[in-house]
Amino acid sequence: MSLPVVDLDGTGIKTTTLGFGCATLFRAPDAAERLRLLHVAYEAGIRHFDVAPMYGLGRAESELGRFIRSHRSEVTVANKFGIRPTPAGRCFAYVQRPVRRILRSKPAVGAQVRAHSAAPSRLLYEKGGYDAVNAGRSLRQSLRRLRTDYVDLLLLHDPIPGSVRSAEIYAFLEDARSAGLIRSWGIAGAPEATLAAALSFSHVPVQQVRSHVFASSLSSIPEGSALITFGVISSPLARIIQHVRASAAIRERWYTATGPIAVIPKLRHPFSFARPFNRIALCVVLFGATRPPHIGAASAIAERSCRPSAAEQSDLDSFMSLVQAEFSRAS
Repeated sequence: MSLPVVDLDGTGIKTTTLGFGCATLFRAPDAAERLRLLHVAYEAGIRHFDVAPMYGLGRAESELGRFIRSHRSEVTVANKFGIRPTPAGRCFAYVQRPVRRILRSKPAVGAQVRAHSAAPSRLLYEKGGYDAVNAGRSLRQSLRRLRTDYVDLLLLHDPIPGSVRSAEIYAFLEDARSAGLIRSWGIAGAPEATLAAALSFSHVPVQQVRSHVFASSLSSIPEGSALITFGVISSPLARIIQHVRASAAIRERWYTATGPIAVIPKLRHPFSFARPFNRIALCVVLFGATRPPHIGAASAIAERSCRPSAAEQSDLDSFMSLVQAEFSRAS
């Protein structure tokens, strides 16, 4: 499968419009299955892989590193710094599998854990280190775990406004780029915090932000920054399904407009929600999956969606109009 390629403007990096996010990789039960997912993504044409020191409580980088050894020149690796697992988190990393199995088997327990997730997160992760010393240490450790001499993108990970030593970090990142340790850099995270941090720099080459049909975050990114977006599918899908299931009258309207509610899986269209922002030509859309068929389906949709037929574009426009009308009515 051949996915469309996007030029991350100003960085010299060309990569696929669909990227595989490793944040959910450790929901797969074992290392063999996780490696299989990475291979399936590659075979589906995906060449952009997004990782961070905190993913898998410190283990995702090493597993991605084992995968990319034989593909390094063909893939783009985006990594981050600023959030890292604590010593307790690194210990917990080795018991993730049985804990996840327990949570899956006992939904009530899982719900309680999610409801009180802030406190455990503080025990497992620590945020900070947006200065040259910590950024350099993080990059060296990441290169070692990834078994590579460079990363294509190095992103400040979800910085807290006011926490970044901008001049110091800018000098470090540009020095790392000149030394060939990174090809470019940027900021990743929630839209408001990312944009606030970006204002402290004269220019940010890449901004990676959460966005979807209910958000306008991409439209507020200044021209000149290449875009990567995530969260495009999961947030709106859950909200729309909840809305449609809320009453018989709403279901009837949707049935009339779109047919049976089974059409809702069409929302798993990673470009549907980015397209209204009219900057998709500059954008990489990240998604995560733990089932190989979902990876293949997303790749097929991404390949088709950049060159929609007139009928497909008409269906997409009609669907977007329906979403906007329904939620305008609901608000």
